[in-house]
Amino acid sequence: MKNFFYLFIITYLSLSPVITIKAQVVDSTSILFNIDTVAKNLGYPWEITHGPDDSLWITEARGYRVVRVSSYRSQLHKDVPPQQVLKIPLGAGEINFDRSSNRWPQGGMQGLAIHPQFMTDINKRWVYLSYVYKKQSCPNGGSAAPCMFRTKIVRCRFYFAADAGNPSFPLKDTLTIMDTVISNLPGSNDHNSGRLTISPVTEGPDSKYRLYYTIGDMGAGQFNNDTRTNYAQNVDTCEGKILRLNTEPDGDASFGVVHDYNTWRQWIPNDNPYNHSVAAFSALKTPVYSFGHRNAQGIAWGNANGTWRLYSSEHGDKSDDEVNSILPATNYGWPKVAGLGTDNNYSSLDAFANNDELANTLINYAEHTWATANNMQRPLFATFNWAAAAIPADGSNIFTWCTIAPSSFDYYNGNIPGWKNSLLVTSLKYGMYRLKLKTAGDYVDSASSLNTVDTFPLLHSWRVRDVAISPYANSGTFWVVMDSTGSTSGPTGGFSGGNSPTKDGGKILKLTYKTTLLLALNENPTRSGPPVVKDLIQIFPNPVVNVINVHGKKELRKPLLAQICDIYGRVLREATSYKNDFSVDVSSLKPGTYLLKLYNGNDIEVQIEKFIKQ
Repeated sequence: MKNFFYLFIITYLSLSPVITIKAQVVDSTSILFNIDTVAKNLGYPWEITHGPDDSLWITEARGYRVVRVSSYRSQLHKDVPPQQVLKIPLGAGEINFDRSSNRWPQGGMQGLAIHPQFMTDINKRWVYLSYVYKKQSCPNGGSAAPCMFRTKIVRCRFYFAADAGNPSFPLKDTLTIMDTVISNLPGSNDHNSGRLTISPVTEGPDSKYRLYYTIGDMGAGQFNNDTRTNYAQNVDTCEGKILRLNTEPDGDASFGVVHDYNTWRQWIPNDNPYNHSVAAFSALKTPVYSFGHRNAQGIAWGNANGTWRLYSSEHGDKSDDEVNSILPATNYGWPKVAGLGTDNNYSSLDAFANNDELANTLINYAEHTWATANNMQRPLFATFNWAAAAIPADGSNIFTWCTIAPSSFDYYNGNIPGWKNSLLVTSLKYGMYRLKLKTAGDYVDSASSLNTVDTFPLLHSWRVRDVAISPYANSGTFWVVMDSTGSTSGPTGGFSGGNSPTKDGGKILKLTYKTTLLLALNENPTRSGPPVVKDLIQIFPNPVVNVINVHGKKELRKPLLAQICDIYGRVLREATSYKNDFSVDVSSLKPGTYLLKLYNGNDIEVQIEKFIKQ
């Protein structure tokens, strides 16, 4: 198994003025995983999320649909159409453009997030969506000028077929739009970002969950948006930012001033880091949480060594895609700095003319100097941070630019050997990468040294739009959705600048780890042999109403620690025992699916059991 980790080797050979790129990549997907197609014929899938109802929720960007399939689907079900739970009509009403439009917004229907209490509180079956809803202008048909769109985030209510109040007739599972969280956000045909995630724990003085949203720089300074102003460094605006919003209105009354931030004031947390800088609006909190982002299409929470961190992946320019740890009131550099900033690979101060600009603006300073002076937060990891001499010129063949185009992101903490505490980064050019984090979660292992053996690719000839990971630690399963078409390098081209069809376009692929995962291991495995599998505990009854009993084997080192967690891994109850048999009171838990995690006296996780609370 260890040999499969030595798979990611990128070599650069620079002989000015010719640049030769040699890439030796061995895709380990089929070696490690069974790959099954579980759904097909999706229209530009953008988001896939594993919901607390054990369903996979998918948004279709250009179809403006939300569809749903069971996570238990197999290859046998691939021809069964997914269940449509929401569709917004195109061309009239809210969406004022249709498929005949000669310029489409990037995304369309974009991110989706499900409230953590979806299955435990019938009144909070809330699903949040972001989508581009209005085209304002597209001068010259959009061929030589920026197209201006508007974007919104809405809160929806989901009804199971049998729920009282279900508006569908005949009754069927239905998602309905309840209210607008925030509207009139900027939109574009490029760099909308559009991902949503919800905090894993409650936050702020009101102890509510918060909604986080990535919104890009609208492609400002690039291609047909080259005349568009870049506002990523302006904390009064919502372009090039990560936004923080309420998951439910806080009841704040209007100040009476005419401003979007006042219109949506009850959805903007009162403990957000910024007030508007203009005096007339200075009483208004802004939705901005962090700034200086280019096109962050990935965002996810991860719990590394007991600390929750918000991670994000972001498109670079002609190199330097980023993985970031997101902090409030923090500057991530764009468009002043690309990537780490320590390499000064973009600047007009050197002899290389091709690297003089970022976002169509002259870089007449050293990136490192600017980053230091402006307290820029540097990435945890940057891909292909090319030297100044290797940066391609504007107007060059974009298919040859050395970027991976990171399209989404998730945190893996399951039991695939060696994978715990890793980030999965999907790519529109190279499939998907696994980046192993250090124990504290504050660096990618291969970013802190010359060692790159633990940063390797999967699905290397696919154009992957998003990934969803099974919340059950021992399943070894995740799902990916494939973009329907595309015109970037990698799967649809390559560094030679060619073009080829998107592989498995519009499909959901299920990847299942081939080797049985060893969840309960002997407590003192030796280096001379593999761990011995043991069934160390039993729990009963299951389903449970009030008290769940644990029966452990005598060889377990004491004291034992049992944690009751929800399917997101949040610890809800704990119990400690110096005996093999003990009980945990779960009577106060709401009905739903939970996990019991058992740790031995060495603080080693030895077994996880799933149970149902009635």
